[in-house]
Amino acid sequence: MVAPLILAVYDGTARASVAFIVAAIISGCVALLLRFLGRGPVTAVHRKDALGAVALSWAFAGVLGGLPFLVEGSIESLASATFESVSGFTTSGATVIADVDGLSRATNLWRCLCHWIGGMGIVVLFVAIFPQLGVGAKHLFKTEVPGPITEGLRPHIKQTALALWWIYSGLTFLLAAILWGLGMKWFDAVCHSFSTMGTGGFSTRTASIGAFDSAAIDWVITVFMLIAGLNFGLFYSALKGRVRELTDNYELRFYLLVNVAVILLVFFVTMDRHPTVIESLRHAAFQTAAVTSTTGYMTDDFDAYPEVARFVLFLCMFMGGCAGSTAGGLKASRVFALLKLLQRELRLVAQPSAVIRVRLGVGAVPNKVLEGITLYLGSYMLLFAIASMAMVAFGLDLISAMSSVVACLSSVGPGLGQVGPTQNYEFIPAGGKWVLIFCMIAGRLEVLPLLAVFTREAYRR
Repeated sequence: MVAPLILAVYDGTARASVAFIVAAIISGCVALLLRFLGRGPVTAVHRKDALGAVALSWAFAGVLGGLPFLVEGSIESLASATFESVSGFTTSGATVIADVDGLSRATNLWRCLCHWIGGMGIVVLFVAIFPQLGVGAKHLFKTEVPGPITEGLRPHIKQTALALWWIYSGLTFLLAAILWGLGMKWFDAVCHSFSTMGTGGFSTRTASIGAFDSAAIDWVITVFMLIAGLNFGLFYSALKGRVRELTDNYELRFYLLVNVAVILLVFFVTMDRHPTVIESLRHAAFQTAAVTSTTGYMTDDFDAYPEVARFVLFLCMFMGGCAGSTAGGLKASRVFALLKLLQRELRLVAQPSAVIRVRLGVGAVPNKVLEGITLYLGSYMLLFAIASMAMVAFGLDLISAMSSVVACLSSVGPGLGQVGPTQNYEFIPAGGKWVLIFCMIAGRLEVLPLLAVFTREAYRR
């Protein structure tokens, strides 16, 4: 909270200055209390400890991160402030604020900074800077980093986390410099680079990226949204000279193929909405990348698109980006694996005695991994169904309820209907906001690690 506090003091915004001072003091007191309760050497971090630490880290971050909004008065209720904060840290980008332009620069910086920190993961940051966790850090890293298979980039987990953060920071700086060069003010450029690389979607403008009305900015952010949706491990490999790993990666090819197909579909069905073909392609590419990367920016109201485009974009909310990226969703690798699994089962129907292995890339996928993928899909859809029913009970229509849940589970942000790109989540009752807060954290932690915390086995030695 130091960066927004310095900006608040520089701008002379007294309420924001007081808000971040108070929030920082409270957060510091909580940290000191936890450090006192956990004093003594850390000898080992077991898997159960990691599950609890990760879940509680996100819960504490959400509540403490909402304090500046409450103290400043920009958000009036605890549920709404926590919703905004959790939406920031989980990179969901769903907001309860109708007039973003009316916020102080410090508050807008805090919202976007939450995206940037949460994008790579608070716990990954802890692993990078707290080497005393030792071997137990691997459990924290695997619980935090999204994707069906988490592979180390370096022999030591701390070096892996640091390597990811260096790549992440470098891309963020590059995007900020480009946006500034294209005419954005430095403050807007920094904030939007945080939101874009974190695949969050918070903007300093109520109209989001559409407020800048710049084709060059739209195309640059489109490219970087797609980049942020890729596996950061591939960037590390490319920097080490292993460029072939980029071109040979099956998930990257599938992810880009889906994006190209959806862009073309949206482009053809929305051509009559724009004066030129180039402008239509620009908006189709931007909105598709915003959904598939789960960033959630807006230059066009995709909720007003023809039904076929709305439905396809709704389906893309489920898939999200690649494993090992800052994006949310089921992940492209899981979707591709499920399609390959379906292909195998169809072949087995015709030839039951055949032995057919599911191959992703050059290797066969172990059955245990396939079972984990199907289990994750089942738990994701079950939570989606239960939460959607809860949102209907809180008064939302069916489309709004379903899209609000998938938008929070997959960290997309804007949905359809009452929670569309031009709307916000403030109208939802407090109970509904807490349901969506749970969905955002569950989606960020890929459902199962969070649900496991609520089992009796998690508290047994």
